[in-house]
Amino acid sequence: MKLLFENWRNYLNEKRWSDYDLDKGQWHEIPLEDIKAAADERGGELNLADELFQLIDTAYKSIGGHLKLASPSALPSAYPEWLAMDIDADPGPDVLRVNKNAPGGTKMSAVGHDGTREAINIYLTKTAELLHIKSYYSEMSKGVAHIMITRYNVPYVMDQESAEQTLGKSVQWIGEHPEKRYPGYDGWYKRTIAGKEEMKILLGKPIGAKTSQL
Repeated sequence: MKLLFENWRNYLNEKRWSDYDLDKGQWHEIPLEDIKAAADERGGELNLADELFQLIDTAYKSIGGHLKLASPSALPSAYPEWLAMDIDADPGPDVLRVNKNAPGGTKMSAVGHDGTREAINIYLTKTAELLHIKSYYSEMSKGVAHIMITRYNVPYVMDQESAEQTLGKSVQWIGEHPEKRYPGYDGWYKRTIAGKEEMKILLGKPIGAKTSQL
């Protein structure tokens, strides 16, 4: 995805979101060089890595934090696409969407928000928008999957072969939801994650997969 404003390179020495003087209410892609520099310079002063991590920490606090992005120094890790937005009067970012390159295209891997309903709704809308774009996909379950299916009618991967090819892992295919929920979304499966068996569905349009929307 292209940068959403010109001359990012002129700002590479800046280390806080407010230094960029970006338009509020718009998504902007943050250069990895800036995130890495901020993550490596842990001098005690609040910087860009702290601002982004605070959003991730808020989003994942209820489940004990994000497994791979567990501290500001862990950013940007293996995730090349960082999209953020400022929506209120304070000078920092409020919403974050993090994606990475993976088999099948671009896997949506982490989110962040400031805990407000407005920020949560914005990240959900952005997630759904990307899931309708060829190559973007996400493995989801529970509440987020429910929202993407019932509110946004996002596409899904329809068969076991496509799911396994995209994930690079074997799955126990279920198909129709075992509780007969979400009619028409027959892409449910189980697989073991961190020693625990979980039921998932692969949403979006990974390249080479059979999906419900072309």
